[in-house]
Amino acid sequence: MGFPRAPIEYALSIASMTAVSLELSIAPGLSISGSPFPEAKINPSWEIAQTFRPPNRGTPEATEGAGTRGSSCVALSERNKLKPLIPTGNIGLTVSEHPTFFGYIPKSTAKLGEFVLRDPNNRVVYRTRFALPSQPGIVSISLPATARSLEIGKQYQWSFILICDPEDRSDSASTPPAWIERIEQSETLAEQIKNATPETLPAVYAEAGIWFDALASRVKLLPSQSQTEWQQNWELLLSTAGLQAFVQEPLVGNR
Repeated sequence: MGFPRAPIEYALSIASMTAVSLELSIAPGLSISGSPFPEAKINPSWEIAQTFRPPNRGTPEATEGAGTRGSSCVALSERNKLKPLIPTGNIGLTVSEHPTFFGYIPKSTAKLGEFVLRDPNNRVVYRTRFALPSQPGIVSISLPATARSLEIGKQYQWSFILICDPEDRSDSASTPPAWIERIEQSETLAEQIKNATPETLPAVYAEAGIWFDALASRVKLLPSQSQTEWQQNWELLLSTAGLQAFVQEPLVGNR
């Protein structure tokens, strides 16, 4: 299944089309992959607004993920699929003190996963282990209110880890490192967020280049939107962030 990706010029030329109303019902955790969805009309002004506009933040210095060379629980063909859901450049923005992080977990025999968040001085801000889902897909971890808040203007490194052997941490597989930076809201952005509805909030964040909040607010709409409409929004958001490879993957777990 592919999302109809009309060129912006075409979208602009038909910007007067009537917006399609949103109706929804999909259970959290339900696979969004499989057979194609029926054709649906798209409001072109929505399409432009939903496009993620990444900020120019530069690319943090990358280091190799831990445990990617000798993981016994992940086949070699699957190791490169273990990824953080992050825009090109491996850094994304948030305005949240306690954001939600998303990553893709491939097929493996591992039963236990771990999420680690580190501050700019490489100190652990938050670490948690969780039971891995029974199928490959996208998982999410929310930074709890009890954890230390992200500070504005600092870049934090985070990763998901598959623990192959709880007694031997060298036998593990990790996502490539990714970064998050919390920024201060401008008065304009704060007003837009305040006035947004749940349906329009992802577009506000996407237009402003606020990746983590755009993604999290989009996922929150799963129970209230039709599968077709939600999938179209999801595909456009991920595709414009360079994450086309994940648009068909199911959401399989959150904490």
